[in-house]
Amino acid sequence: MAVSEFIRKDKGPKIQGLRSGSETKSIFYQPICFFFLSLSVVQFHLYLELSNQLKDYLWFAEIHIPFLFFTGPLAYLYFRRLGGFRAKALNLVHFVPGLAAFLFLLPFVLSDPNSKLEYVSVFPPRNIYFQFLFGLLVLGTISNLVYPLLLIGKIRKWKTFVQKEEGRAFSPFLALFYASIFVIFLFVIAQIFFMPLFTVAAAALTLIVCCVFLSASSSPDLIVSFEKTAKEAGYNETRLQGLDVDSVIRKMEELMRDKKLYLDEELTLPLLSEELKIKTHQLSEILNDKMSIGFREYVTGFRLEEASKLLREEPQRSVLAVIYAAGFKSKSAFHKLFQEKYGCSPGEYRSSFSKN
Repeated sequence: MAVSEFIRKDKGPKIQGLRSGSETKSIFYQPICFFFLSLSVVQFHLYLELSNQLKDYLWFAEIHIPFLFFTGPLAYLYFRRLGGFRAKALNLVHFVPGLAAFLFLLPFVLSDPNSKLEYVSVFPPRNIYFQFLFGLLVLGTISNLVYPLLLIGKIRKWKTFVQKEEGRAFSPFLALFYASIFVIFLFVIAQIFFMPLFTVAAAALTLIVCCVFLSASSSPDLIVSFEKTAKEAGYNETRLQGLDVDSVIRKMEELMRDKKLYLDEELTLPLLSEELKIKTHQLSEILNDKMSIGFREYVTGFRLEEASKLLREEPQRSVLAVIYAAGFKSKSAFHKLFQEKYGCSPGEYRSSFSKN
């Protein structure tokens, strides 16, 4: 898979060469190629360990440790590029742990075969350097948890900037990242607590790689669809950055307080965004990320305040009339929400004010 990504000349962006007007393809702009290469090194080391052949190939022992630190950043960089984010100098910071691990591993690589044999044969390691080396192995495995979590957060955010149907293009990749987290967790548990899980984790990793290969082969449009949707989401996200968010929030509060839009039973997110003269995805982003509240929860808060006010100030109105006057459609839903907010039923709430 790494080789195929490298020789596919039709893939990857073009960059300006050293000569003016010339274009060339740089392998450094193909993180997926190096991702598969790093993964193959890790997989081959797992094979040697599980087949008890590592003692026969001691020159290869623990070489996979730096590549463990590279796989996460390479996958993260690749999927960010699919979303239209260009490589920056800061991306290199993510590869510093892998380079440091390589330097730390050099004494072990240059050591005699007997020392290497002791490391692969004796567990837990007795030599202090070997103990640090094993700790580096565990740390490299754990570090790969960070990047799937970052990608999951990024994709979930992207989904708020596109229509629900378009957001389905992200679902296979979310499933892939959740599965990756599970497998990495198995590796960590195996290395620290229960080694029999190591075989299960290695098999699961192989299964994920096979699924990625088969999916890419049988559904070539999968990546194209992801790239197109991610770029659209990124573009929509950029457009939101030009809004005066505080002004939008103030205007929305005024519409709720003065016009009492929440009294409309048919009020929806698109209708409110139309009143505010912004896009639906922009309003959704403001509510979810800036105000940490969903649309229904936001509107329900105003409706509950209206209902409590009517219960206090208009004792002649029946509770049922108050429910519909406050914008609620369902009597049962109202009673549940009211109980959660005020800790009592509407009747008890009204009675307490009547007594006072």
